[in-house]
Amino acid sequence: MKIVHISAQEIFDSRGIPTIECEIVLEDGTSVVSSVPSGISCGMHEAVELRDGGDRLMGLGVQKAVQIIEEVIAPVVVGREPDIVAIDLDLLELDGTDNKSHLGANTMLATSSAVCKAQAQVEELAVYELIANLCHFDAVSLPRPMFNLLGGGLHAHNNFQIQEMLIVPMEETSFENALDCGVGIYHCLKRILDAKGKSTAVGYEGEFVPQFKDEHEALDTIMEAIEKSGHNKQVMISLDVAASHFYNIETGLYTWHGKEVVADYLIDFYRKLIDTYPIYSIEDGLSEVDWTNWAELKDELAMRVKIVGDDLFATNPQRIWTGIENDVATTALIKPNQIGTVTETLQAITLCKEHEWDVIVSHRSGETNDSFIADLAVGVSASHIKAGGCSRGERMAKYNRLLQIERQLLSGQIQH
Repeated sequence: MKIVHISAQEIFDSRGIPTIECEIVLEDGTSVVSSVPSGISCGMHEAVELRDGGDRLMGLGVQKAVQIIEEVIAPVVVGREPDIVAIDLDLLELDGTDNKSHLGANTMLATSSAVCKAQAQVEELAVYELIANLCHFDAVSLPRPMFNLLGGGLHAHNNFQIQEMLIVPMEETSFENALDCGVGIYHCLKRILDAKGKSTAVGYEGEFVPQFKDEHEALDTIMEAIEKSGHNKQVMISLDVAASHFYNIETGLYTWHGKEVVADYLIDFYRKLIDTYPIYSIEDGLSEVDWTNWAELKDELAMRVKIVGDDLFATNPQRIWTGIENDVATTALIKPNQIGTVTETLQAITLCKEHEWDVIVSHRSGETNDSFIADLAVGVSASHIKAGGCSRGERMAKYNRLLQIERQLLSGQIQH
C-alpha cells in the first residue's frame, strides 16, 4: 500500500514552543500522525533543529520545516510503499550534512517517525513489533520506568544544580505495579512538600521544583517520601546532573554552588552521595567534552552505579562507538530527536546492545502527546524509560501507552 499524501503543520509543545507535526495518508484513506519534541537542556553535539528565526514566535517558528516536508520531502516519499529504512536513507542523502543542518533534525524525525507508523499500519503490526523486527529481536520486554520527582538546573529556577532527581522502582514485577509505586511516591512527596510549606508547582517534565538549601535536603525529602509511601527498600534514586551546563571549556573547571572545582571534586561528591543514599545511576556527571575525566568517573564509580551518557553521546552511533572504545560509560540515553531519524536511533541502540551497554529511552523537556518513544522502548527492550513525573498529559501519554502495551502482551491480543 503506497503513500498518497504527506503534509505538515506547526503545532505547539508542552512549553508552548512551536514544533512540527507530520501526517501521512495511505491509499486506503487511512492516515498516521507524528510529532516531535524539543529540549531545553541540549548538548552541543545534537543534530540541528530547523527554526524560522526572525521576530515571529521569538524566532522559534517551524514554518520552514513545514514547507520542506511538503515541497522537498514529499516528492521523495509520495507514491512509495512506507519503508522506514529505505526512506530514511533517502532523507539522509537529501540532507547531505553531518548534523542535519539542511533539512533539520526536527523536520526529518517528524517524517521518519510518521513513515515508521505508516509501515507498521500497512504490515498490520504494532509500532513496537515493527521496531523489534527491524532490529531482528525475537522478543520484547517492558522498560523499567525512571520517574522524575525533583527538578533543578536548567529545568527550574531554584538553588540546586542537579537537573533531575528520579526514582526507580526495583522490585516490581510489572510495569503496572511500577507505575503504581511511582504514582504513590509522587503524591506522597507532594503532601510532604505541602506540609513543609514548599511549592508543589511542577516543572517542564511534571516534576516538583521547590527551593531547597542544597542537594542533600532534596534527597532527604525524596527518602522521606519513599519511606512514608511504604515502598522503602524497593526504590532507588537516579541523578541527571547535566554537568555540561556548568562547565567552563576554557578553564576545564566546573562552577559548583558558586565556586570553581575540578572534575575530581564532583566525582568525590558523587561517591559520598552513593555512600549515603541508594543511588542507582548518574547521568551526565561530567561535561560532554571532558572525555578524560569521564573515563575516571567510570573507573571510580561504575562498580556501584550505572554511568549514563546523554550530552556526551547525543544518540549518535559514532559518538557512542567512541565511548565504547574509550570505556567511559555503561549506559547510553536515547533521544530520537538528537539524531533525526528512526533508523539512526535503532543503529545507536543496536550498537549499545552489541557491547552490553544498557539503553534508556528518554523524552525531552518540550513534549507532545505523541507516545512513539513508548513503542520504541518496548520494541528494543530498553532497560529503562524516562518520561517525566507522574503528572502532565504529555508525560502520562507515554506511561499510559506502556500500560496498554503490557495489557495487550499479557492477554496475547495485539490491537493495531
